[in-house]
Amino acid sequence: MKGFRIIVLILLINGVTVHLFAQRTNNQMAAQPIEVKVPLWVSSRPNSGFKYTGIGVGDKLKGSNFQMEAKKNALYDLASEIKVDISTNSVLYTVQNNNQFNENFNSLIKLSNSDNIEGYTLIDTYENDKQYWVYYQLDKEEYARQKAQKKQQIVSKAANLIAASYTDEQNQDFSSSLKKRIQAFGVLTPYLSEEITFDEAQTRSVKSVFDLTNLVQQQLQSIQAVQTKTVYTLKPYQQNYEPLVYSLQLKNKAPLQNFPFLLSCDEEKIKINEKGISNTNGTIQIKATTVEPLNQTVAFALNPDISSLMGSDSVGRAGIAVLKQFINTSSLKVYANVSPVTIYIKSIENNLGKATGNNSIETTIQQKFNGQEVRIVNKPEEADYIIESIADTQEDISSDILEKFYNLKLVALVINLQLKSPKTGDVLFKQQINDVYGYASMLEKAGANAYQSQKLAIKLSETLFFLKRKVLVY
Repeated sequence: MKGFRIIVLILLINGVTVHLFAQRTNNQMAAQPIEVKVPLWVSSRPNSGFKYTGIGVGDKLKGSNFQMEAKKNALYDLASEIKVDISTNSVLYTVQNNNQFNENFNSLIKLSNSDNIEGYTLIDTYENDKQYWVYYQLDKEEYARQKAQKKQQIVSKAANLIAASYTDEQNQDFSSSLKKRIQAFGVLTPYLSEEITFDEAQTRSVKSVFDLTNLVQQQLQSIQAVQTKTVYTLKPYQQNYEPLVYSLQLKNKAPLQNFPFLLSCDEEKIKINEKGISNTNGTIQIKATTVEPLNQTVAFALNPDISSLMGSDSVGRAGIAVLKQFINTSSLKVYANVSPVTIYIKSIENNLGKATGNNSIETTIQQKFNGQEVRIVNKPEEADYIIESIADTQEDISSDILEKFYNLKLVALVINLQLKSPKTGDVLFKQQINDVYGYASMLEKAGANAYQSQKLAIKLSETLFFLKRKVLVY
């Protein structure tokens, strides 16, 4: 009985030992990372005659979007493998043969393909500490079938837009008509390497993409600027400028309504608003913000802004960069004159009520305004501004006291300066100069001395400074 107990005890000890050893072994195995074998497709690209392959990788160290990055790269890789056969009747072929081919077209087609690819299958993924890999395949026959189906849908959509554009044209909605034609070109962009034909019964004379671009070109060329009978005149350094209003019309004399333009000036010294849009009457405003001195006619260029015309329409805007390779959005020209500010000076200089015969104040005014931005004229009707200066002297109230003690006469000079608008007669600036004195043994001589005083030169200069700021703003 005692021997039996000893045997049982030995078996229990051995069992616990085996269990502890097994547990320790399992823990050690769990602590060791399981090595994932790198798939062959990561290092050696698969090649199939029936499948397109797309492999992309995402960088884990750049953030949490590495899986989306890998997918995007794989789809772009898939699109890059799809051979683009350029049809001899395609728009892309024509551009290439004219030596105007741009590699951006190929990139655009591939990007469009990557956005529109459907029916691809996820074959495998692989990741390590730094990278995440994804592997897609696309059946070539299925892709060709889906592409043909989608192309037909796109061509039908473009044809509907073209048909609708003619309706807008009949309703004299120029902007809407052009917008639909640009939209039609935009939806066709992924297929510019292929031949595209339309049902003429639906699209009238538009048989191909070439006809569509020609239609857009003809429509843009139908815009005309109506030259004004009187050319506008701009003056330099004005605080505000009234808008220059120009009329735009179509060849059929209908006003061009609600159409945007990019505005520019061929002269660097003239700054204007960079964008404008015609109103319902077909007029557009050009607003000058800076005009530096010039004595010549300047031209403003109005370029049709088809990007703004499309607004937030992503489909239409996507095709504009390509469309501009096929059309010429030539600018319209309108004109304005730039000439100096004209000033007429009316100066009266009296001494004790009698004309001095001198023009010292008028000469000072001319000197202060002398420059290429101002021209002094001899007739008030030719002037933009009239400066009126009336000066006279009179014996000062303190003259008697000065004469009693020093045998000198004291004379005060008063000058009234005004800036007027000859068109309205409004007084734009008004200032009186006083506290200017002259003294001598005789009143007449004292008055003459007042005109020569240093204080007058200082006060007149200060007043003319503020007056000039009403005429010119530098």
